[in-house]
Parts: sequence; C-alpha cells; structure tokens
Amino acid sequence: MEIVFLKSVNDIVTDINDLGLVLGYFDGVHIGHSQLISFAKANTKKGSLGVLTFDRPLKSVEGSLMSLDDKLQALEKLHVDYAFVIVCDDNLKKMSYKTFVSDVLKRFNPKEIFCGPDFKYGYEAEGDVNYLKTVFPNVYVLGYVKDHFGNKISSSSIKKSLINGDIEEANRYLGRQYAINGVVCHGFKEGTQLGFPTANLIAETSYVMPPNGVYFTRTEVDGVIYNSITNIGVHPTINRVSTPTIETYIIDGKFDSLYGYHLKIYFYKKTRGEIKFNSLEELKAQITKDVIEAKEYFDYRVKN
Repeated sequence: MEIVFLKSVNDIVTDINDLGLVLGYFDGVHIGHSQLISFAKANTKKGSLGVLTFDRPLKSVEGSLMSLDDKLQALEKLHVDYAFVIVCDDNLKKMSYKTFVSDVLKRFNPKEIFCGPDFKYGYEAEGDVNYLKTVFPNVYVLGYVKDHFGNKISSSSIKKSLINGDIEEANRYLGRQYAINGVVCHGFKEGTQLGFPTANLIAETSYVMPPNGVYFTRTEVDGVIYNSITNIGVHPTINRVSTPTIETYIIDGKFDSLYGYHLKIYFYKKTRGEIKFNSLEELKAQITKDVIEAKEYFDYRVKN
C-alpha cells in the first residue's frame, strides 16, 4: 500500500487510471468499514483502490479508537492500493462542501466513489452523499452494517461499549481485539515489590480508555505476543494517583527491563473493577488469583 500525505491540493495524485476512491474517517476500521472497503474492491473495475481519509477528526471528539499509524496498518491489511491522508488545518475546516468536491475530490478523477450513507464533508458537515451523486456518475453508497439488535455499528457505539467496560462487545464489532500502543515509562515499582513487575505505558494517542479495573490482555513486545493482565486505574491501595495509569504484567515472559520499549496491549475481557485492599497481602493474593484466572482464560481460548 502506498501512503500519500496531502498537505495541499497540489499534493493530490491525478495520474492514477481507473481509481476507485473510498471516503471516510474510519476511526477503528471496524467491520462496517471493512465491508465498505471489501465492497469497493469487488466493484472497482480494473483499476486501483484508494482510501481518502484524514489525519485527525474535523470536529472535536473525546478519545479515538486508534492512532493514525494504527489506521494505516489496518487499511494495509485490507489490501488497499493507496491511502490518501489529508492533513487537516483551519483552511480545510472552513472549506465549503462544494469547494471540497471541486478542489479536492474532482482532482483525483475517480472512476468510482464509495462511502457510507452518513459520510459528511465541508464546513459544518454540510455536504452529503446526495450532492456527490450530482457531481460524479458512479457513487456507491453501502448501507449500514447493524448489530444483533438492529442498531447501526459505528465508531461511536464501539466507544460506548469500551467506556462501559464491555470489551467483548467492542471487539465483536471492531472485528479484532481493541488495542492500545505506547511507550514504557518508569512507575512506582509497586508491582515489583509485590512480585508482579508491571510495564507502565504512556499511550501514543488519546485512545478511548476502558473504565478502571483489571483486564485479560495480550501484550506485544518486539513482535512477540504474550499473555498478560492489565490494570487501568489510580492504584488506591498504595501510592494513589489522580490520573489513571495503564500497567501490564506479562505472565509468560521474562524481561530485565522494558523501559523505552514500544508495546501494544490487546484487550480481551474485563475481569473485575479496581478495588482498594486493606493490606498489601490482600492485594498480592488478589493479583495471584487474577493471574491464575487469566491463564485459564487464555488456555481455554487456545483449546477452543
């Protein structure tokens, strides 16, 4: 997949023949997005398929399902030929929907355009699919993918599931495990004192955070994935902090130090909420129980 960053209209690639162009922000690249891109691949006639997306949301949002790098990796796995990334600035945010079509979309000279029914563009999101159909001859609008209750699967609904701690439902509609990337930093070394050394993660972007608690996770280190448990919280038993931290204990891996390493934590299930214990002995006993349950959980997943 070729990645093209578009800082101005002059950066737009205009010489790709028979280009099919998929439009959207694609936060999470969830199963609805995947089906749209698969549909586009099946209906792009003899040409290349490109995705036109943005390096950041055009409107203020609280938390993302993935970083830009996460998104590009997910698009590559869907075998897209081109990822065109518009670098958002104030000029783009103020651009009218008609100007966006004439000065941006038309310059690609797309043979087909693909999008969802709720794709909006231009200043205050005034442009919609109906206007696209008046400008381009081949605009394909794929209907919503719905959950088992008949509700639209969307980035917003997946965020709500994560915020509610329903990791399994979020994963179902993402089509994979929710993951957070970050760099290991120094912590209080509480886990080491208890016999469960943890890696403290600084997230690389403003991910949507699940609620405080303990999670069955898998953690990727240098391309190798290990079973782990992850705590999100303020550790109320000792050294309470004001802002929740992300700490992961890798169950089946031994490391001298992970400081400065880039890790990727995959979330599978919330096992319990954060608890204030009466003593360090109680806390250690609970962590021991958490580790045993995590091992059983992942052993079951492998066997089944």
